[in-house]
Amino acid sequence: MKEQLQANLFTKFITGMCTSEEEAFLKKWLKSNPANQLFLGFVQQNIPQNLQTK
Repeated sequence: MKEQLQANLFTKFITGMCTSEEEAFLKKWLKSNPANQLFLGFVQQNIPQNLQTK
């Protein structure tokens, strides 16, 4: 269940639909480890282009 919530947060971030608190959390998470950026890139590949804003 936790993984599903995290995936939803990534989707919200990529589509520009997350709150400012969620965005701040994810930006901090992205800076904490270079591998996190690679993971987000992988997630981003699975979101249709017409929904992406990031």
